[in-house]
Amino acid sequence: MYYYCDLLDDMQKFCQYGAETGIVGESELGQQIPYVFVGNKNGNYMIVQGAMHAREHLTALLVVNLAKYLVKNSSLPIMGGIYFVPNTNPDGVRLCQEGVGWITDKQRKSNLLTINGGADFTQWKANADGVDLNVNFDARWGEGVQNGFYKSAQNYVGKAPFSARESRALRDFTLQIKPCVTLSYHLKGEVVYWDFGQKSHRRHRDRRYAQAIAQYTGYSIVSGAGSVGGYKDWCVDALKIPAFTIEVGSDQFEHPFPYEQFAVILNQNIDLPRKLLNTVVRDSVGLRSVGINSDVFD
Repeated sequence: MYYYCDLLDDMQKFCQYGAETGIVGESELGQQIPYVFVGNKNGNYMIVQGAMHAREHLTALLVVNLAKYLVKNSSLPIMGGIYFVPNTNPDGVRLCQEGVGWITDKQRKSNLLTINGGADFTQWKANADGVDLNVNFDARWGEGVQNGFYKSAQNYVGKAPFSARESRALRDFTLQIKPCVTLSYHLKGEVVYWDFGQKSHRRHRDRRYAQAIAQYTGYSIVSGAGSVGGYKDWCVDALKIPAFTIEVGSDQFEHPFPYEQFAVILNQNIDLPRKLLNTVVRDSVGLRSVGINSDVFD
């Protein structure tokens, strides 16, 4: 299992390799949300984030290893820079992996045990305040088919858009970075979500990228109908940029998802961030055609 302390150790190793590291912000309980930057500071940026849902902590390990691949293969051309944010929900991940034992506030412990219905947090998706971060963004907030309006292990939208400290941190970081594309890793299903009501050329553009992602990974493209309030949704709606949620891992496995499948998942996604960023940058400066073809990621 990949723990929060392992992530902090990896951040130190990135520093030793000379990579830039920093923090996006802090969690509800004051834990840092770290990032590592790989590439060039030329204004063309991408954000790749994982572990927004606590029980999907394998995606934190995935995002770290996608960054490691580019650090170790520094000769690969990157037409910009990538901010890798492996663990957007450190409190939730620790709850999922460790239970409430590490939390010092007795009242919070009691509340969490009540919300969860017991001490087994292995299915927990929310943050330490019972907010599902991926329905807490200001993109048709509260209109989702499965949205809940009370604190819960999953689906609670929060008191208002960006009421969660973690979603505010990611929002502010995104607005600061001004990415041209974002990629969010979730677990599971082996599908690519891209649609949030884009029109005209944006719809054509984003569908084309989604098809390229699907071809590269071997996953399927699906519509996000019924799901709103996510980070990808907000990026598409508010920032007007291509943004994608990729659900890695086969549906044949249940949560807690087996880490034995990690090598398969990593291989399916190993160079996707770089290829996607390069393609978006090439298109933005007119260096390639925009027609759908079989070699989008050349």
